[in-house]
Amino acid sequence: MAPSRNPDCRNRLVAIDGPVASGKTAVGRALAKRLGWRLFDTGIMFRAATWQAQRKGVHLDEEDSVAELIRASEFHLSPRTDADSVEMDVFVDGDNATPHLRQPEVESGVPIVAANAGVRVLMVAIQQSEAAQGCMVVVGRDIGTVVLPEAPVKIFLDASEEVRARRRAAEQNGGADEATVLKATQRRDRRDRGRAASPLTVAANAVRLDTSDLSLDQAIDAAETIVRELIPDLALPQATPAASER
Repeated sequence: MAPSRNPDCRNRLVAIDGPVASGKTAVGRALAKRLGWRLFDTGIMFRAATWQAQRKGVHLDEEDSVAELIRASEFHLSPRTDADSVEMDVFVDGDNATPHLRQPEVESGVPIVAANAGVRVLMVAIQQSEAAQGCMVVVGRDIGTVVLPEAPVKIFLDASEEVRARRRAAEQNGGADEATVLKATQRRDRRDRGRAASPLTVAANAVRLDTSDLSLDQAIDAAETIVRELIPDLALPQATPAASER
């Protein structure tokens, strides 16, 4: 379903936060399709910033230099042209960064850039400007607390460390040892929760949804139920089986 351009989109926003591998993007994508909205996975912004710094030869640990580069760079989001896609591509200085965002060096570098306070300030401004269009499911780690504190729907997706590590290992098609992935998950959690700039935390009025014992379909259904309860006047399209939305 194509994202809505209805003028009534103002403040039609769903903020989804959560730790790594909690299912934010998968649930957010399916929910956006059900609503006929767009998905804004804010993680692509930090990945694009990481890719930009790496291709420009700026060391990621040089916080001021990275922030200065990102400030001087032009970031642009564009809806994908696929008829059934709800996602967006990110361009940096006119170049489509999207195909590069899952490269191993970007994967390993993005936690460093995401903890850069100067970069976060710049990214938050872009995210808020984009989300102002409304009719959007916005996914990240500080959406309900920093980016969109007034969003009418805030969901915090969570799951146990073991479940999240299992999911992460499965995403890598058996190419990673689960114990190793668990340690990496724990390190990422400590970094996300302990960083000085916009640490991962549950917004005061967020609905916490633990997906540890839920299938993807069940998590999507639960998220949709939350949206229906918090935006009662929202006319949602007829739900389709979540498996078809993966």
